[in-house]
Amino acid sequence: MSAEHCVIIGNGPAANEAALTLRKKAPDLKVTMIGRELVRYYRPHLLPDYIAGKIPDHDLYVNPMNFYHDHDIYLRLGQQAAGIDFDRREVLLDHKERVRFDSLIVAVGGKPRIPEPLVPFAHLMLTLKTMADARKWMEKLPRVDSVLIVGGDLTSLAVTKSLISMGKRVSFILCSEAFWPLRMNEEIRREAATRLLEYGVEVLSCRAITRITRIDDHRVEVETDSGGFRPGLVGAFYGLMPDVQFLARSGLDIERGILVDEYLRTRVADVYAAGDCAQVYHPGLKDYWVSIGHANATYLGRIAALNLLGGRVAAEVAPTSIFRVDGINANVSWWLEF
Repeated sequence: MSAEHCVIIGNGPAANEAALTLRKKAPDLKVTMIGRELVRYYRPHLLPDYIAGKIPDHDLYVNPMNFYHDHDIYLRLGQQAAGIDFDRREVLLDHKERVRFDSLIVAVGGKPRIPEPLVPFAHLMLTLKTMADARKWMEKLPRVDSVLIVGGDLTSLAVTKSLISMGKRVSFILCSEAFWPLRMNEEIRREAATRLLEYGVEVLSCRAITRITRIDDHRVEVETDSGGFRPGLVGAFYGLMPDVQFLARSGLDIERGILVDEYLRTRVADVYAAGDCAQVYHPGLKDYWVSIGHANATYLGRIAALNLLGGRVAAEVAPTSIFRVDGINANVSWWLEF
């Protein structure tokens, strides 16, 4: 690697772990982090506890602002990457500025996925990925006593626990796409339903949501193929999709995420991807897998940084911990822990 300036796109667990690893291992390297949100790095997996009032603000945030100054990491918040010019080695920001780089780590994470049939009703459903999302929940929850959860990803289960602890009535619709990127089979559905019922959650049977309508400030009406419901809020949790639209014509290989080898290298020299936005090759499977969750993102961020500095550390995960459903490999076991 001949890098003098490494740019990291992202400000989540993978990005921060990569930046800190670079600084520890290469003290003379210039490191710039570009984050889309205006807030500093926080623990997104703790947002369900945060909206329930179980943890204060200061426990949610990871590093104080002076941390980046003290570690000579240039942190740029509220900056949106709009594209990358690999010929000129520049990141194009949405306000038209160009940031020159010698090496690059893309760690933009994912964004909440809403299935296409539900897109017209997205404005009536809450997700929970960012601090802005959390504030919407905190604003609305005091005014309602019931919540309908649709989907079945890691966050949905954590939110369900938090809502129950607040005394809210929770209903849950397990749909066919609930365990994105996996397809829910009957075995998974039975196991998940059993766990939910043990927590006092009402599990609703339906195949599809056909309409969501706001009734008033305290209720919405949800119509399904098997009946209607009137919860106070609807939370949509269909997993995350890699937030990589800005790379569509960049020249990188993109499938469900940015395709990288087992060392997290893209097809472009000195360019790596890590975290939820990466689709990692597994030599044992001879196929790609996607990784979900805070711990996995941190792990991949560290590996990307080490390899960018000349290491040869493979992203190792036991094939037995990777689910393969409908041709998708995913390192996810969280639903077993609910």
